[in-house]
Amino acid sequence: MLEEELRVAVAAARRAGEEVARYRREGVRYSRKEGYELVSEADIHAAEILFDALTGRFPGDGWLSEEHTDTDHRLDRERVWIVDPIDGTREYLQGVPEYAVSVGLVIAGKPALGVVYNPAVDEMHAAVCLGAGEREPSRLTRKFDVLIGRGEQRSDDIPPLPPEAKTRGVGSVAYRLALVAAGRGDVVLTASGRSEWDVAAGVALCKAAGLRASDIFGEPIQFNKQDTWVRGLLAGEPGLHEQLARFFRQFKR
Repeated sequence: MLEEELRVAVAAARRAGEEVARYRREGVRYSRKEGYELVSEADIHAAEILFDALTGRFPGDGWLSEEHTDTDHRLDRERVWIVDPIDGTREYLQGVPEYAVSVGLVIAGKPALGVVYNPAVDEMHAAVCLGAGEREPSRLTRKFDVLIGRGEQRSDDIPPLPPEAKTRGVGSVAYRLALVAAGRGDVVLTASGRSEWDVAAGVALCKAAGLRASDIFGEPIQFNKQDTWVRGLLAGEPGLHEQLARFFRQFKR
């Protein structure tokens, strides 16, 4: 199921990533969008590569991307591609190898597949999560790694955590989710809001790995909404996820 979609998405992400890496080697211009977010010419070019490849092969699907003007057309589509051509543009421009091309497909608002490709280290993470079950919950008694954003680490913009938690800053949230899905970290946490395109692919990878992903209070994330904002993010092994969600709910008002 979704083998062709995954194949096309992987090829498109790799092609976009190769162009992103080429711009980084040869020199890249950037500016700021409304809201002061960074955007580079590599973001724009990668967005077009992904759009052409995915909508060209699957023309009936909806589209949501950071670098394309959003329309209501996607809202009545069962299948929607949710894409960030470079998640972690700041790290990309700084030369920090923690950015990623992020491609997710959601069906009826739920993650179906995810592709996260880090071209700086040629690291591809890709999986279909439809039908995947969760791991058996366990309770961790050891210290555990919580992957947070580099900016969150610099500004100490981290919610209170249990004493067993040890934080580690990693650039792109999509890449952080891919690392945890691959067993290279225990939890991804951000109390700050994110857009659907930041997290759709990474959430799919986590679900494919049997992990649980939700907002910070443990509520499910619904994708392809009119408002594309996601209220924080918590992803990890189901038992640890529930421990942390319960911990954060004490601060909920």
